Amino acid sequence: MIEAAKGKEWFKDIFDAYYESVRNYVYYLSGDIDLSEDLAQDVFIKVWENRENVNDETIKPFLFRIGKNLFINNYKRKSLDIKFVNTKTDNTENESPEYILETKEFDKQLQDALSSLPELCRTYFLLNRIDDMKYQDIATHFGVSVKSVEKQMSKALRLLREKIDRKV
Repeated sequence: MIEAAKGKEWFKDIFDAYYESVRNYVYYLSGDIDLSEDLAQDVFIKVWENRENVNDETIKPFLFRIGKNLFINNYKRKSLDIKFVNTKTDNTENESPEYILETKEFDKQLQDALSSLPELCRTYFLLNRIDDMKYQDIATHFGVSVKSVEKQMSKALRLLREKIDRKV
């Protein structure tokens, strides 16, 4: 059994190291930032409750699996609409109205295209392009081959190119 002080320190280290990744992953699945924060917290509650049975060597894939299961239980296959949180600063003061309009139109087109991707394609694509995860890391998290990730990425890029006439 883990002693209380050691357990709290272990949990704090796990939480600090992986909370953002788990939250982002659930966000990519759900498209809802509030839901992703709630489910990410639930992931860590489950880890705390089962801390004695957690293998430190496989903690990250374990966290992602819990997050996905919580998401599936929560949504039960509702249609998804990705709504990105605009993380860039709004520097529209120096931009032309045409540029601002084009940017908004492209963002809308991109969001629609991403939300229309199959779940696996969308998840792998966002993990690679937004979180800068390598194919090998994605494969490890999901317990699939790198070739499987490559195929899903290829499919995602092909589908996005069909919907968007710019380079992805």
